[in-house]
Amino acid sequence: MEPETLGIIAAIGNMLLSGIVTVIIKAQGKDLKPSGLLLIQTVVASFSFLIIVAAMGDFMLMFTIGWKVLLPLVSAALMGIVFGNLLYFASLQLIGVSKAYPIAMTYPLLTYVLEVVFFPDVNFEWLKMLGIVIVIIGVVFISLSKVNGENLGNEKPLPDETENELDENKSTIDSNIDEIKFENVDPAIDFNEQKFSPFKNKLILGIVLSIISAVTWAAGTTLIRYGLEQTDVNIITLNGARMIFLVPITLVIFFGTNRGKNKSKFTWKNTSFVAIAALLGLVAANIIYLLAIERIGSSTPSVIAASGPLIATPLSILFLKERVDWKIILGTILTIGGIALILLL
Repeated sequence: MEPETLGIIAAIGNMLLSGIVTVIIKAQGKDLKPSGLLLIQTVVASFSFLIIVAAMGDFMLMFTIGWKVLLPLVSAALMGIVFGNLLYFASLQLIGVSKAYPIAMTYPLLTYVLEVVFFPDVNFEWLKMLGIVIVIIGVVFISLSKVNGENLGNEKPLPDETENELDENKSTIDSNIDEIKFENVDPAIDFNEQKFSPFKNKLILGIVLSIISAVTWAAGTTLIRYGLEQTDVNIITLNGARMIFLVPITLVIFFGTNRGKNKSKFTWKNTSFVAIAALLGLVAANIIYLLAIERIGSSTPSVIAASGPLIATPLSILFLKERVDWKIILGTILTIGGIALILLL
């Protein structure tokens, strides 16, 4: 098989796995909060990389990597894998896959901008401004959608007795409200239209978290490039070395946040699914993505990776019963097209 063909297949494989992992994570987010999801993924990925490195015979090599190399790589992991994923998991639970994933996948655009700023060999081309504008328009369309991404397919019908009780309570509340006399109130005001409702606040928060996660992923990717330029050690061994530092940090985050409403409920089922997602995403997808970069460079795999919403959105509709509208569909297409234009020009 030609190296170019193998590279494209690997890039497509990475994109498919990333889309599937996103849907799995969202599906298990009911009982597992973001810090719980992050803990399982980090522990599974860390031990998996240690096993792979040991099987390669490079286990002791991890402990000879200098701080000049390790510091930017560990910082990248903290920004991308820990804080970036933590914010991304939270945005998935707030606004769903169909909105959070396309916004977060703008990170190749941000990576390009950071590389232009910090790496002299990367030149900015004004024609790519068109791609940047298209991406921004796409994100705006997705953000303007009123679909909240909630899982609407798993609601259980209420028993008849419960429905009757609710109807009685509603009637009582309505009658009490009718007795209240409002003074000095403009009759044109519609109290059913609350501009600052919890739903809209949740929507805005989810969008903001998705954007921040994209920024952290882009910053992490840039730091990885800097670290890789300082060493000849293979990327799998470097991954194994930096993952060692992530487990204690995620443990601190988990025990610091796992309380009250944010407390995760671990079961064999949800833990197993998230562990599988870690193996598919943080391990397998990362390795084949690196294989793609080795065969065909970074631009084409980045474009293919950014097209992940074309996989994740249909899967979220099919399995998570999420709703989408024309704004989400158009925004997703514009975002992917803009990133492709930026990276391929």
